[in-house]
Amino acid sequence: MKNNFLKFIVENSSDIAYEIDLKTRKIKWYKDINTILEYEKEKNLSNIDSFIEIIKKNHQKYFLEKIDSKDNEQKEIKYKIKKNNKDYQEWIDTFIKVENKIYGICKINYKKLSVELKKSKKRYQKLFEANKIPVLVTSLKTGKLVKVNKAANKFYGYTNKEFKKLHITDINTLPFDEIRSEVSKSLNGDKDCFNFKHKIKSGRVIDVEVYTGPISLKNEDLLYSIVFDITKRKQALKKLKLSDTIYENTKEGIFITDLDTRILSVNKAFEDITGYKEEEVVNKKVSILKSNKHSKAFYNNLWGSIKSKGSWEGEIINRNKRGNFFHQWVTINSVYDDNNKPTNYISVFTDFTKLKEQEQLLREKDKIMFQQSKMASMGEMLKNIAHQWRQPLSVITSSASGLKLKKEFGMLSDEDFNEFAEGILKSATYLSQTIDDFSNYFKNSSDQEVFLVNDVIEKAIQLTDSSLKSWDISVNTNFKKDCEIFGIKNELIQVLLNIINNSKDAYKNQKDIKKVIEIETKEELLNSSITIKDFAGGIDEGILDKIFEPYFTTKHQSQGTGIGLYMSKQIVEDRLNGSINVENIYEENKKGVMFKILIPINENK
Repeated sequence: MKNNFLKFIVENSSDIAYEIDLKTRKIKWYKDINTILEYEKEKNLSNIDSFIEIIKKNHQKYFLEKIDSKDNEQKEIKYKIKKNNKDYQEWIDTFIKVENKIYGICKINYKKLSVELKKSKKRYQKLFEANKIPVLVTSLKTGKLVKVNKAANKFYGYTNKEFKKLHITDINTLPFDEIRSEVSKSLNGDKDCFNFKHKIKSGRVIDVEVYTGPISLKNEDLLYSIVFDITKRKQALKKLKLSDTIYENTKEGIFITDLDTRILSVNKAFEDITGYKEEEVVNKKVSILKSNKHSKAFYNNLWGSIKSKGSWEGEIINRNKRGNFFHQWVTINSVYDDNNKPTNYISVFTDFTKLKEQEQLLREKDKIMFQQSKMASMGEMLKNIAHQWRQPLSVITSSASGLKLKKEFGMLSDEDFNEFAEGILKSATYLSQTIDDFSNYFKNSSDQEVFLVNDVIEKAIQLTDSSLKSWDISVNTNFKKDCEIFGIKNELIQVLLNIINNSKDAYKNQKDIKKVIEIETKEELLNSSITIKDFAGGIDEGILDKIFEPYFTTKHQSQGTGIGLYMSKQIVEDRLNGSINVENIYEENKKGVMFKILIPINENK
């Protein structure tokens, strides 16, 4: 880098500059030496011997001693070259040895060259000013800014006049001693590139990269510095470092592939989840994780989405290094180049195997609780059956006894026989119908269907009718709108029975009040709304928000398990995609409770 910097100085010098390779003894001239010297006899000055031949009558010994020595300090010699055996040119040769090369500048005092030298200086000045990169020339002794180009004016915000009043510490945020210490590395050839923080006129501090090196001008030691703004690069590196930190420390597995799905890079979470180390999967296809749990159509859909949309998101079952299956939620995105062509795929996945297992356990738990709720309902239904059967069984018993007595006493007429037989048949039919109703309710049907809400409510009332009447409880219905919903009919019946039975139990302890359960249906914002009210004293506000919790009950242990309302909430929300809420109500100085159920109306008509 230092050689390149010196080369830059030499190439842009207004004097005759050259470079000598001490190994090959070759000279590289950075000016048209023949034209400038007007020296016709020496047309092929291609090596050091030709150069020495020109100057041997004056400083040959001194020059050879200096360039062959190990001394790397700057040297200067003067000598004269004759022209046409009459005139001569005086050369002032300044050179420095760097490693195995000599960099030199020849200043020539010759009248005919003055115009050309002026032109050369103008060209150099134009080059200096035209440079789009800020350039600073600083005095090594004083730290003052000697010269700057227009790019520096624009970058720092100072005019040339303002720059001349500035010290390098007005720009560089480091103390001058530290700047000197850093610059000494450049003077010794150890370093020529530095990262500094420079302050511009507005006060803003900017990260810069400075390429610098020493030059000598009019016997003054200067520092020639080229300044690059690296603020964006620093910000990009900071973001890159942050991204790398996130990449390596996130709990989500991440891997990057080429377009052939060969893995290029993985993060630590990938290694932890899959069991594979990065070196084990790099350059291998992602199919190393394939579980064969998905169909060809599944993968066709996945890649179709990536090609059309540039991304895909979904659940995949893969296999880890130990051969165990694990569930992933994966997001795959395409990475594009500047021409909007895909170059890579990046996949981010979350391992939710444990969540799946917990979900399965919850399903099993809900299934058990559902059965417990069914069994609790069955006990309640058996009581209802007993109420329902008591009257028809009494009719059958009475009719059979009447037939027998009249037969024994010879008093049985055809008319009496038909009357008793018809009563027995009606009661038996009623019993049979009751058996069918309860059997249908207890069927473990999982078939979903479209059904009318009001029909289900009528069926629930019918199943509890005798039990409610035994406690002098009546049911009033107000069906404003009969809506169709989609689900399992018996599950909604179970919800309604749970709520009705709760109202019945609340009324059991009430005396001298009118015991009524009010049920209303209507359409509400594309939902079927079912409200069930009673006025049996309501629920304590302190426990109102807990009644849907599993095993929470206000009843005695012999009366309830606390799973009825919990299962009702599960059925409404998970099976019917609806909602259920409860609140205390007050009407005509009566306190009660109201359950409100909202279930989406079936739209596939």
